Amino acid sequence: MRGPTSAMRSRSVLRQASALLGLALLALTTIGAGAVATAGTPRVQSGVIRPKAAAVAPAGFSDTLAYRLNTPTALASTPDGRLLITQDPGRLRVVRDGTLLAAPALNLASRSCSAGERGLTGLAVDPSFATNHFVYLYWNFNLDKPEICGGGTPQTPVNRIARYTLGNDDKVVAGSERVLVDNIASPATNHNGGDLRFGAHGLLYATTGDGGCKIGDPTLCAGLNPNSRRLDILNGKVLRVRRNGAIPAGNPFASTPGARRCGDPAGVPPGTGPCLEAFAWGFRNPYRFAVRPGTNSFFVNDVGQATWEEVDALVAGRDYGWNVREGPCVRGSTTNCGPTPFMNPIFAYTHADGCASITGGAFVPAGLWPAPWSGSYLFSDFVCGGIYRLAPAAGGGFSREPFLPDAPAPVHLAFAPFGDTSALYYLDIVGNAVHRVVFSTTNTAPVARFTSRPPSSM
Repeated sequence: MRGPTSAMRSRSVLRQASALLGLALLALTTIGAGAVATAGTPRVQSGVIRPKAAAVAPAGFSDTLAYRLNTPTALASTPDGRLLITQDPGRLRVVRDGTLLAAPALNLASRSCSAGERGLTGLAVDPSFATNHFVYLYWNFNLDKPEICGGGTPQTPVNRIARYTLGNDDKVVAGSERVLVDNIASPATNHNGGDLRFGAHGLLYATTGDGGCKIGDPTLCAGLNPNSRRLDILNGKVLRVRRNGAIPAGNPFASTPGARRCGDPAGVPPGTGPCLEAFAWGFRNPYRFAVRPGTNSFFVNDVGQATWEEVDALVAGRDYGWNVREGPCVRGSTTNCGPTPFMNPIFAYTHADGCASITGGAFVPAGLWPAPWSGSYLFSDFVCGGIYRLAPAAGGGFSREPFLPDAPAPVHLAFAPFGDTSALYYLDIVGNAVHRVVFSTTNTAPVARFTSRPPSSM
């Protein structure tokens, strides 16, 4: 989620950790080579992401290992109780009746590129799944040989959003793929964004990153990359489309002369007009976002560069400022934070305590957990490894309160069924693990969490 990397994935935890340092570029440079390990500092030291010591869940909560599988990236559930989990190399897995099925429902590995931060990263289930069985995936489509996954050439892989039909036999129906949005540029191997969510009105939202480097100029990367400032490309945006890929009438540029469907699967239309799919822009790498249940209210987690991590309230047609702004300030500053025409985050935190890459986000369903958790927004940080609550602060605004401050490498949060209740699931991409967090009035004392992380063969 941070910067260019060519590290290759493997099933070895150590080699996965090295590859996943691409998820947090500047973690090492921001911390410094001589970083001292203290409470709250990152586990990224000497090029290795280190496991944390045993930790505890808050009283009343249990945090347990639910499933073991390689590089899990996203999780969702179907109305009939199945869990769906994506894996970075391009596999869609199914959990039925508590059992992780051995055979993937879909395997895109031969068509996908998973170098760096590319791969299969986003998943959504259609609100009308009970009748149409549609699921949606955000993945990196490889235009070249899988072992190359090149960048900066006409064969550079692109990100795409596609719809599939999942059968009752836990297999994707052959021939059901329909590409809805295509040609989302991936000029480097990082900053792909890649999350999917439905609003209560049945429209599909997607997040896209700035691509790491300027399209057409691989020398302009990080803060010099202007892709998010451009309205004529899909990068650095939140997109909104209908279930068939069509453009909703209420999109900001739906009536703008010269606007184009930039993600048209038939090819990018000529011209320089704004993209019809764009709903909001000016993001760096909005890797994960979440919708408050039953609403069209979204919080977007935008991964920062060297200074700030931020949570943004999504508003149609607004510019969130990257690469001019980072957090509530001018890029790279913690003091130059005056009035701005850009949309400021509702909450931002610096890298001062070692947390430096905001990832998963989820709203706690109202009534599921007791106060103060009920209805709260939870978010995670990949670098320091933790899950936090966005808590209202005295005098307005928000503060960051620990929920599971030692959760290992969480890249995705989601609430999904568990027995006769719902649980919070979080995905540990380094430890190859899916964790489940459950509240029960019978849990009267803090419960030690699972922390060991042997490699998986799944």
